Amino acid sequence: MSRARKKAKTFFARARADVRIRAHVRAAYPRAASCPRHHRNPRAHDRERLVLPIVYRKPKPEVRMNAPTSLSSAIAASFEAAVSVAVLAAALSSAPARAAPLCIDAVNPQYFHYAGKTTPLVGYSPEYICHLEQRAGTAEVAQLCNYNLDAASGKRNYERVIDELALRHLNVLRVWAGLGHSPGGAAGPLPHEQPFAYNAIDGTWDLHTWNQTFFDRLKQVVAYAQSKGVIVEVTLFDAYSGDFRTSPWYPGKNSSGYLGLNDEWTLTAAPGATCAPFNTATNIYSRQKAFVEKLVAELNVYDNLYWELANEPELSIVKAGYNSSGAVVADTVSVPRIVKWHECMTDIVRNAEGTVASPKRHPIAANYHTQTALAPFRSIISPTYAPDVRILTGHYIKVRDAGRLSATEKQRTYLNASLQGIPRMYGFNEGRPTPSYRSTGSFDYITPDEARAEAWEFMLSEGGIYNHYTTDWSATGGAEPQQTRVQLGKLADFLAGLSPHLRHMSRSTGDPPGWAPNLPVYGTARGASNVYWGAMHQNASTYVLYVHHSNPSADAFKAYAKPANITRLTTLDLQPAAAATNYTGEWINPGTGARIGATFAVPADGVRRTYSVPAYSYDIALKISNGAVTPSSGTCAP
Repeated sequence: MSRARKKAKTFFARARADVRIRAHVRAAYPRAASCPRHHRNPRAHDRERLVLPIVYRKPKPEVRMNAPTSLSSAIAASFEAAVSVAVLAAALSSAPARAAPLCIDAVNPQYFHYAGKTTPLVGYSPEYICHLEQRAGTAEVAQLCNYNLDAASGKRNYERVIDELALRHLNVLRVWAGLGHSPGGAAGPLPHEQPFAYNAIDGTWDLHTWNQTFFDRLKQVVAYAQSKGVIVEVTLFDAYSGDFRTSPWYPGKNSSGYLGLNDEWTLTAAPGATCAPFNTATNIYSRQKAFVEKLVAELNVYDNLYWELANEPELSIVKAGYNSSGAVVADTVSVPRIVKWHECMTDIVRNAEGTVASPKRHPIAANYHTQTALAPFRSIISPTYAPDVRILTGHYIKVRDAGRLSATEKQRTYLNASLQGIPRMYGFNEGRPTPSYRSTGSFDYITPDEARAEAWEFMLSEGGIYNHYTTDWSATGGAEPQQTRVQLGKLADFLAGLSPHLRHMSRSTGDPPGWAPNLPVYGTARGASNVYWGAMHQNASTYVLYVHHSNPSADAFKAYAKPANITRLTTLDLQPAAAATNYTGEWINPGTGARIGATFAVPADGVRRTYSVPAYSYDIALKISNGAVTPSSGTCAP
């Protein structure tokens, strides 16, 4: 046996020995082992024993990893695997103590419960592919969340993004796992961009062979986020972004013989009352199921995540489909079939979570926008429908289509609407992106102030999640990216200041709210703009209100447009409930989080009174509270 082969044999023998991994990494890669962010903690290593063996375990035939093609590539692959172990252990060693995974709050299911408290989520996502490595030298390296190494800081870019979120008190990041296109574009796939093995010779993916590096990098992102107290929304599938003809699911792009001629086909279960297609080994649904089971097995160990089944599955009813020759054809989405796919996928996730070594149940979200998809959730139709789907996420402030609802419209239509309502948590996890300088004649970007308006309105209407989408988080976007994060951080701080009242607050559904009886009706024209607001309260304790003056943007998927001038409110009547203790009121500048002027007294006798509203140029917030706290117990809803 040659000297080189003997060394290689020794190398892999040591790598397979779980108990010697740390010593091996220190000896072979001293830079990785000595770096402060890769420091070792024996307790963290023990916690991750479920993760570490995955890197080196000999795979089963149906879950094959890529086989090294040469000694050099084998060593390179093992180096990355070893460093992946180091990164995961380092992230977890610095993670804050947690009692349980993220769950739905037991007292107010409009919010999560995490780290011992009721937790609303406010975040900022620079695209959704933090685990992918962009091509060196491209603008995307600086502008998007990615796996690239930043030479100046010595950190991966996703670490820098998550550090910035934590600094601004933001706590949610969105990541897409299953992509319906190749983000590498015409130049070819990015390194490890898909969960499947890629053959560079014929340009196809093998849907039966896992690319373990893809999963290891995704785990690093989730682990690092967990160490910083940031929740990750893991979207299982995004089928409609980019060119589906570059996707592993498209004919000619996979070597497994599973062919979908239209992009919606990969998100639509076959007609019928069962989920049988997912259990048939000879169709594409079986590979979707296998991918989700693999993803759950890899990520289930982490506490800081929830699943979103698919991105915008039926937001656009007519899609650009493709025939067998690759030509574009109009394709109409079957919403009932998409709903069936979601029902099946929910079962797949729950079953997969129950089969891992240490089962954890993570919350599940559906990103529905059509009345057809939402109808089964209504209490009057089926109070027990889809009990595992506890979150309804949505996009934009308004959609120009009577049959579809934006995130804001869905919340205002169905939250706390009695028998006509849908008792679920509501999330706003994508809208028009910042920075505004990127606006074109066909696509509107928004300013930090406009992002602030949609965020405050939604979250002060008992929203559980607001996650802003951006295509540039760096200084190349001028001052706007940081301004957006800072302003959203002020919203997060305001919500944190509502604890412990938040657990007992609910959206004020009157229009106007009964405790602010002369507030303009929502959306009423006032001067050159409209008045919009969000309000919620804990009766006889705490009341909050947010008001802004905006116009809807002109495009089909709308954001708020800030007007040049407004006709502001100058007075407001307040009538909180009678209580044992008087209230204290304060007006707040949402852009800075600072109080405007002095606090003022509001008697707790239940009598309606008129109060002056201080000057403001776009928006203003109000909080009145007497500090009364309602005792409660419990953490997670059943």
